[in-house]
Amino acid sequence: MTKELFFKYLQGACTEAEFDEVLAWIKDEGKSEAAKNLVREIWDELNETAIPEEKARYSRVLDKIHHQINLEQKSSQVIELPKRKKQPWLALVTKVAAMLLLPVLSLLIYTSIRYSDQFAANQPDMEVIAPAGSRVNLELGDGTKVWLNHGSELRYPHRFESDTRRVFLKGEAYFEVAHNSKVPFVVGTKRLDVKATGTVFNVNAYEADDRVEATLVEGRVIVYDRRNSQKIRAMSPNECLKFNVNSNSYSVESKDIEKYTSWKDGILIFRNDPMPVVAQKLGRWFNADVELSNELVKELTVTATFTDETLPQVLELLTEPLPMSFHVTPGVRAADGSFSKQKVQFGFKKK
Repeated sequence: MTKELFFKYLQGACTEAEFDEVLAWIKDEGKSEAAKNLVREIWDELNETAIPEEKARYSRVLDKIHHQINLEQKSSQVIELPKRKKQPWLALVTKVAAMLLLPVLSLLIYTSIRYSDQFAANQPDMEVIAPAGSRVNLELGDGTKVWLNHGSELRYPHRFESDTRRVFLKGEAYFEVAHNSKVPFVVGTKRLDVKATGTVFNVNAYEADDRVEATLVEGRVIVYDRRNSQKIRAMSPNECLKFNVNSNSYSVESKDIEKYTSWKDGILIFRNDPMPVVAQKLGRWFNADVELSNELVKELTVTATFTDETLPQVLELLTEPLPMSFHVTPGVRAADGSFSKQKVQFGFKKK
């Protein structure tokens, strides 16, 4: 590794072969004394010669690294690395590592996708998935915090570079958007776009559902029809907009919105909710197939709050005050060692 090649990489001027050479050097010699000396020398020169534009670009790369590290620590699909003792020289080269070492190493571990500033624009979007029965939280490169509910997917670019910070959601997510009035944050779903600048809100848009919900906790969002960009409503705090995909109509609730956001904190809240809604949420929460085998059961409503209860405990608590019975069929183990979903059937019970 030469100093000239190192600088060429930082300037985004490497050929693909040179980029491969940089990766190999980091992987094979990144901890050597020679590497440490080279990093010290380069940092000293960068400190003296870097122009504001370069510093801004390095800062964007650092944002990208922080984002990757958050994913590694918080995603349920993390690959854990063995712990290493901190070394004194790391403090000296933190910023250089941000420009080169950490992004490459973290990406090799988490995604095995190679990219640099030169190739970033051509890379596929990032995607984070919260597996069934679990929740995931992460922080995007702009500082926006996201919580993903069970069975949800979030797709977003490696770096927000246009005049809009756009992500796409399948499932449910809670957003604490980093404020930037000049670059709005847009959550795209199967039918709606939810636009904000610095706001806290929840979006529920599972593909199998016939509705999309947006719940505003604080700030301001504007909801648009994704098909024609037509404005549907500018929402106020403590409102939940429910859009029916089949009828192209919507309604707005302005009370008890906590039940739409409490899942983020591991709490299930039902407030006079019909059993089909309850069954759907329980199925996602516990990764189970929940069936209502009687029309009379579908007409029942539930008001309850669950925190750390197991599925058997929830079933007992639900059926105690209501004219319902339940039957649980355990999952079946497949040849590969995996298990099918357990099945819960609710039936009507005459008092």
